[in-house]
Amino acid sequence: MNRAAPRSILALVALSGMLVVFGGAGAAEPESGHFVDPTARLINAKRIHFGELVYVAPFATLKAGTDGGQRIVIGDGSDVQDNVLLDATGGTVRTGRDVIIAHGASVLGPAEIGVEGTCPEDAVICASFISFNAQVDGAIIEKDAMVSGLSRVGPGVTIPSGLKTIAGRNIESQAEVAAETTPVTEADREFMSGVIHVNEAFELSYAQLAEEKRSNVKGINYDPGGNDFNPERDLPVLAGTETRDPRFRNRIIGAVSMVDTYRRLDRHLGRNISLRADEGEPFSIGSILCMGNRTTFHALEHTSLELGDAGCYGFRSIVHGGPTDNDDITTTGDGFTLGAYSVYFRSTAGNDVSIGYRSLVQNTNLPDGAVVPARTVIVDGGVVGSVEW
Repeated sequence: MNRAAPRSILALVALSGMLVVFGGAGAAEPESGHFVDPTARLINAKRIHFGELVYVAPFATLKAGTDGGQRIVIGDGSDVQDNVLLDATGGTVRTGRDVIIAHGASVLGPAEIGVEGTCPEDAVICASFISFNAQVDGAIIEKDAMVSGLSRVGPGVTIPSGLKTIAGRNIESQAEVAAETTPVTEADREFMSGVIHVNEAFELSYAQLAEEKRSNVKGINYDPGGNDFNPERDLPVLAGTETRDPRFRNRIIGAVSMVDTYRRLDRHLGRNISLRADEGEPFSIGSILCMGNRTTFHALEHTSLELGDAGCYGFRSIVHGGPTDNDDITTTGDGFTLGAYSVYFRSTAGNDVSIGYRSLVQNTNLPDGAVVPARTVIVDGGVVGSVEW
């Protein structure tokens, strides 16, 4: 593998309307079979093993232990998304083939996902899915099973193939599984197959982007482009200026247009933040009053985000675009507040909307002034339960 050239003195240059910060890093060849974003943390890396076509997104933490019973094993075609925690210090964490660990999820060992179980007849892809800010703690999630947003599966519990947990539920015993799950649908399987396709493409395209120049996959920078769902490379636009800064502490990627200046973002953004317009795009983001550590913005392919001014986003909050009845644009009005650990997915909101701590809003239209209490689960416009942990 080629060694990166020594970094030059940081130079800030304004050229042709584009703000560019040169870090001076040379090209680096990608490692075979997997791509790990440079911001991801691999602790005791010798006990972390990757299959082929594995993508590890910004600010994920993979924490293996110090002995052979505390490994992390990631199967072929699997992905570990932004701000995920895999912690094997209590026992090995193992995923099978085509496992999706989505934004903000945590898996605490000993745990297995997509290793055991059965697949639908004639299935080309047999995926398993751990959704946004969900937790698997010492449990087994079989092939063709799903853990829904902000739900938790506790020690010793198995979620069998063909079932998905109900969002927000805390399943602490095997006896609870039947009442706390529903069948995986064909629409769910199509969704998971699409996620696998995108993230396998990311393994290849981010590796290519890094091979061209290692600093391309750091800080404020290009999306890789070159994919059927996102063919063109883009740079973020800050206060009207295309910007590239590999030294910035957060990852802002691709067609992200932000009202705020670089300096204002530097003041108002926390750390370990991933605003990643490499799949769905564009993102149009109004002024930010506050953005807590480990916030994630992303969107499914062919969807986008439009977020109003004076937004405030809490610690480990997630804004995620997806299909909506509003031209597939996930939107907020001005004065939007999203609580810590909360998830806002495939929805629209008016002005001065507040979503409380550890809540889920999915496929819902919230009017001006709406207040969503803490630990509330709203799906398809109605309250369907609470977050029980």
